[in-house]
Amino acid sequence: MNTSALASPSALYTVAYTQHAGKIRGHTQQDCLWTGESLWQCHDLPVSSYTTDSPDLFAAVADGVSVSPAPAKASQVVMAALAKALAEGHALDARLARRLQAHLCDTLAHHRRTRGSATTLAAVHLHPQHATMLNVGDSRVYQITAQNHWTQLSWDHTVLNTLIEKGEAEANTEYASFYGALDSCLIADEEEVDFRIHARAITLAPGDTLLICTDGVHDTLGNRLAGLFDPQRSLPEQVTRWRKAVLKAGAPDNLSLIAVRSAS
Repeated sequence: MNTSALASPSALYTVAYTQHAGKIRGHTQQDCLWTGESLWQCHDLPVSSYTTDSPDLFAAVADGVSVSPAPAKASQVVMAALAKALAEGHALDARLARRLQAHLCDTLAHHRRTRGSATTLAAVHLHPQHATMLNVGDSRVYQITAQNHWTQLSWDHTVLNTLIEKGEAEANTEYASFYGALDSCLIADEEEVDFRIHARAITLAPGDTLLICTDGVHDTLGNRLAGLFDPQRSLPEQVTRWRKAVLKAGAPDNLSLIAVRSAS
C-alpha cells in the first residue's frame, strides 16, 4: 500500500483505489480506472493511495460491456480520451460525453472486429466545497458524509429504471433479470446517438467521501456496500475492506473502485 496517504496534513483530498479481474476462470479485465494521476487496466491492482493539495481532482471508472466485441478496448479508449480532454480544460458535462462517444466511434467503429464495442462511464470532478459528476450506464457514484449518510448520485441506465420513469414498472418490485440490462452506454457505432447521460452538481462538506465503482462492486455487495462503511477507518483501510468483501463473495465480475475523501 502506498503510504503517501498518511503524509501531508495540508492535503485537500485523499484518494484510494483498487482493481481486480474477478475470480471466474478466464476473466479478463474489461474495466478501466483513472485515479486522477494514472490509468489502470490490470488483472490485480492492490489497494493504493495518495494525497493531493491540488484544488481540482478528477477520478473515473469505465466498465467494458462484456457482450460487445472488444469491451476492454472500449473502456480503455474512453478513459484515455476522458483524461486527455479534462487535462485540456474541457468541462465534465454531457457535451464531453458525446465527444467521448464520437472518439470511440472514430477509433473502433470502422473495424469489423471492434465495431459495436461498448462501455459504461462514471466520473467526478472535485473542487473545494463542491463537485460535478457524470455517468452513462450502471457504474455508480455515491456521496457518503462523515456521519455515514449515503446518497447515490449516479443513475443506472437500465431497462427497468426507464420503465419506472415512464410509470410502466414499480420501484421495490422484483422483475426478471432481463430488466436489469443496460439501455444506455457508450458504443462504437455512429448510429447510436440516443444514449442517455446523467450529470449533476453537489455540495461537498469536510470529511465527505465520494465512491466511484463498477457493478462488480455494487452488484456483488448490494446493501453490504453501505453496511461495511466505517467513517472512523482511514480511506485505504476502507477500500481494503470493500475489496476483501467482494473477493470473499466470489468476485463474479471485474471490480474497480476509487474513493476520494475531502479534508476534514
